[in-house]
Amino acid sequence: MSAKKRDNDNSSSGTLFDLINHHIIPPVFVVFFVIATQFLAWRGNPSQPFETSFVVGNPFAWKVIGSIFLWAFLWLWCPSKKFNGPTTSFGYTPVYQANGEIYYIASVAAVLLASYINPQLCVDIYFNMGAILGGLNIVALCVCSFMLLQAKMKTDEKDPYLLKNSYPVMFEFYRGMELHPRILGVDVKQLTNCRIGMISWQLLIIIFFVAGWQLHGFNAGHLVNVLLQSIYIYKFFRWETGYFNTLDITLDRAGYYLCWGCLVWIHSFYTFHSYFFVHHEPNCSTLTNLLLFGIGLLSIWYNYDVDRQKELFRTAGGKPVQIWGKRAESLKVTYKTADGKTKESTLLLSGWWGVARKINYTFELLAALIWCSPAALEYGVWPFLYFIFLLILLIHRIYRDELKCKEKYGKGWEEYCQRVKYRLLPYIY
Repeated sequence: MSAKKRDNDNSSSGTLFDLINHHIIPPVFVVFFVIATQFLAWRGNPSQPFETSFVVGNPFAWKVIGSIFLWAFLWLWCPSKKFNGPTTSFGYTPVYQANGEIYYIASVAAVLLASYINPQLCVDIYFNMGAILGGLNIVALCVCSFMLLQAKMKTDEKDPYLLKNSYPVMFEFYRGMELHPRILGVDVKQLTNCRIGMISWQLLIIIFFVAGWQLHGFNAGHLVNVLLQSIYIYKFFRWETGYFNTLDITLDRAGYYLCWGCLVWIHSFYTFHSYFFVHHEPNCSTLTNLLLFGIGLLSIWYNYDVDRQKELFRTAGGKPVQIWGKRAESLKVTYKTADGKTKESTLLLSGWWGVARKINYTFELLAALIWCSPAALEYGVWPFLYFIFLLILLIHRIYRDELKCKEKYGKGWEEYCQRVKYRLLPYIY
């Protein structure tokens, strides 16, 4: 069943689920999460009073925002190696800039250089974080509105992901209407997800660490928090082209849920524990910090190794591959394309992928728990908000991914699930 057919069926079924999903959740979530970002800015630094700038930004905040967007666009406009993403069922092949690793290195170097030239910069960004989030909220809502209007003006009915008059407008705004929209010549998802969202996560945690050092002195727990995240984020940019095969890119449309999330939610929520640790300093012992760093590093390595095994198998072109000292086993499955052709694919059964179907999520969750832990439970649940959110997000994503695979592979997917029985934790879940 095509995506458009499923969407139209769902939109007209009239069930309670449809009422909640299409009419209630979009406006409630839009309002709630916009307000939540401002609340987190205050809660992380209660010494900073709530100001009008939290809603509309201030001159300093708009300079920071303008610099972020200009920097991202310049790197997406500059000539570099191209990467072709997966071709959609309607025949479109998105093209991305494959300069993620050098972009990461240049961005970190630029911030460190700027903070050296202007030693007050990191502290200024920390104390203006509420205003920066206020400005980002305005920009992100405008971008999402523009994409909605742009999609409404299109009439290409061959695109099953371009919804026309099937949903309430707030749902279209929330979920998005186009799968691969472009703005000013660049792919919107690469712009918002990678070149603004993910890099800002990295730069902000460095800025918060430096600000905390300048305000209160060096803190080893905060350093552990930032180092583990930095290794994880660097891994993302080194493997950025692999990200273009994930659900965020191949299934989710570009709307509030995805683009606002990357333009605002990542800045506010993904960095919150590092922001929180500036005012609420971790007090772990040296031994505890070393232990946390070791476990966190191991978790990130295993998370990388899971993806490495899959990439090794995927790029082997059918040739024998050794994983954990044995020849890799796989399961052949078939699926039908949008034009009715039958094609064959293979699902890896060896290594980590024979332990659990989403074992990569297991190590990602463990790493997130560790880098949120330098404050232990001294400050309650606040430093662990990201871990809790990630746990819910990834479990939800597991079921979305499995539904997609079941629809695509049918009995082949059922056989795969019998061979690899567990999702996250062997013998538990």
